[in-house]
Amino acid sequence: MTTIYLVRHGQASFGKSNYDELSENGEAQATLLGQYFKQILKEKPYVVAGTMQRHEQTAKLALNECFPDAMIHHNNLWNEFNHQQVFARYEPRFE
Repeated sequence: MTTIYLVRHGQASFGKSNYDELSENGEAQATLLGQYFKQILKEKPYVVAGTMQRHEQTAKLALNECFPDAMIHHNNLWNEFNHQQVFARYEPRFE
């Protein structure tokens, strides 16, 4: 049976000039995730990540711990969306 793991990127750099990069805490989170995957995964995973910098960093740091030669497939449909637009369409008073 195939198992799918959905992983959110590590903590971004809130308040920094480049929010789209991982913070030190986010890097540690991604590394810890990779160590966990090393314990539970028995075969090289098929990895899909969004195209944002923090997505790439999270995937690379995690994979470096368990499957450093795994390929990362990129798909911008996994990127974040404009939540304010969603709210405004749902409820016009949020415009």
